[in-house]
Amino acid sequence: MATSFPVLHTKGSYFDVGYSIGSTFQSRIQTYLESSALFKETLLPFYDTREGRDLVETIMTLTEKNFPMYFDEVQGTAQGAGLPFEMLFVNNMLLEIYFGYSKNTPRLTREDLGCSTVYINRPDVKVIGHNEDCEDLVKHLGYFVDATIIENDVVEEKFTGLCYPGGLPGASLGFNKHGLTFSINTVVAPTVGVTTPTNFLTRAMLRASNIDEVKDIITNAGNGISTGCNINVGSVVDTSTQWSVEVVPRVSESKLSIHEIHESDDPEKSTYFHMNEYRHMNIKVETAARSKARLDRAMSLPVPTCARDARNILGDVENLMHPIFRTVRPTDGAATACTGIFDLLNKRLDVYFDNPSRDIEPLLTFNMDSTSRR
Repeated sequence: MATSFPVLHTKGSYFDVGYSIGSTFQSRIQTYLESSALFKETLLPFYDTREGRDLVETIMTLTEKNFPMYFDEVQGTAQGAGLPFEMLFVNNMLLEIYFGYSKNTPRLTREDLGCSTVYINRPDVKVIGHNEDCEDLVKHLGYFVDATIIENDVVEEKFTGLCYPGGLPGASLGFNKHGLTFSINTVVAPTVGVTTPTNFLTRAMLRASNIDEVKDIITNAGNGISTGCNINVGSVVDTSTQWSVEVVPRVSESKLSIHEIHESDDPEKSTYFHMNEYRHMNIKVETAARSKARLDRAMSLPVPTCARDARNILGDVENLMHPIFRTVRPTDGAATACTGIFDLLNKRLDVYFDNPSRDIEPLLTFNMDSTSRR
């Protein structure tokens, strides 16, 4: 398997960009769907039932009405990859099927999914560091997309993001032309709704120009969101505040709680962590032991005051059962696919393929200067 993250630069309509992604990464997408335990053992078996097919078709109809442009994007990706549209749509319903709809017991437990995030907001250091934790296959088959969406000669969107094979951009980490940065933590909510899949909401988020627009998009009035998540948001334009946006599914519209990390000279006040549990929203769900172990370990380490400190925390492997930087082992079915360090003051995203605590150079570096991306 490849051990790299190729980057596709693409421009066109929603369908055209999707087609470009699908045709460029056809081999990666097909290999992932043929090899993924989640897809083969949970998603497809669910879709192959009458109940599952009916439910997916219902959600397809709702999604096409809610976000027709991203529906077109998935259609383009499917055609480019030479795969049935339904297969890629189901692939973009991983969270819904895995956490709510399927009655199958997957090889990976619900504790195996998730990510870790470190916030630092000091006057001289403004960093959001993020471990993207998922199936180990993503480490070998994932890719980055730098896309410019043009409809009727108007630039609708411009963004850069890591993609799971066959998945919509926005579901992991990335940034856009407005200078907003994003990463996602999976959070298990009490319920899973029959409405717009979360991947489509996080894809729509990539068009936001400020935190208020992020809030409006994720609230999705009239439709809501299907699963819980936390969205880590920063800005290279206004670096005074960073935001942790916890989201809970609710009928008709999502319920949000936004925790602000303000600039401070006090290391304690300028630092925040988020893993895979609700921290600032009063939601009663059982906290996964793995998430709790990672959060406890991060909070026990010296308070981070620079990007290197964030890398050291995200690369920590002291807890042998539940390390922050994850590799597949008897006690863990998932792995850290990569680590992203958003340096908001220097307007750069560094992506580390291996353990970021080591004295290594990033695999990729992206310029996040919003003025250069318009």
